[in-house]
Amino acid sequence: MKKRIIFTSILSALFSGTSIANEKIHYYVIEKQAQPFQIETGGDTHKGIVTDIVQAVFQDSSYEINYHTYPFNRMITLLEARDEENWITYGSPSWGNIQAENLSDIPIYNVKHSLLSSSQKPFNFEETDDLNNKAVVLLLGFEYPNLEPLIKKGSVEELRVKDYTAAFRVLQRIPGDTVFVEMESRMKYNLQKQNLDPDAFLLQSFSSVIPDYPIHLAFDPKMDAKLQSFINQRLKTLQSSGELETIISNYN
Repeated sequence: MKKRIIFTSILSALFSGTSIANEKIHYYVIEKQAQPFQIETGGDTHKGIVTDIVQAVFQDSSYEINYHTYPFNRMITLLEARDEENWITYGSPSWGNIQAENLSDIPIYNVKHSLLSSSQKPFNFEETDDLNNKAVVLLLGFEYPNLEPLIKKGSVEELRVKDYTAAFRVLQRIPGDTVFVEMESRMKYNLQKQNLDPDAFLLQSFSSVIPDYPIHLAFDPKMDAKLQSFINQRLKTLQSSGELETIISNYN
């Protein structure tokens, strides 16, 4: 009789709607540098292109999203160490790090890079030689392999800054001698967010140096196969329904 009571209690705990916990999904967010892909406020409020897509993937599912917000380099270290299993962030096949090892079946965004300079001293970019003797402003932590040959050759000077505010400030203080290279969508978002006059800057395509490439959801290389299949199927559903395009349009 005692064994039956224990067994019944176990079954009750297992199948009670209030006691079954949702499976946690560990979603990694880059702190302060990834808008509009990931927009976080104090690590608590989360939105953005990638974040909204991840939320849509797991909406009305048995999975619960657990957010982890870190500076970029710290995040990469934790992803490589598999600090949490079954993690998700975003990445691209062209990046060549942990964010490129295991990607979603379909891309979620197409990235374009641009060159930003001050309009105080207009600068026309057509080829890499136009960058000679200029300082190229880049964000700390991010890699720009297409620029490495120019930097190593010494034809351009590399100037790393911690955020977009610092990058825009450099352009304004040293017009004509500095340019900022970054994803076009992130530049435009941060210019607008900081209420800066767009006429104070000149935005030009940099696709001849850094070709356009796709962004995907990036997965733990050892992610559970059933979970990965679920995510890929939901992404395809979001794409066919037009919801992916709607999410992206909210930030353009």
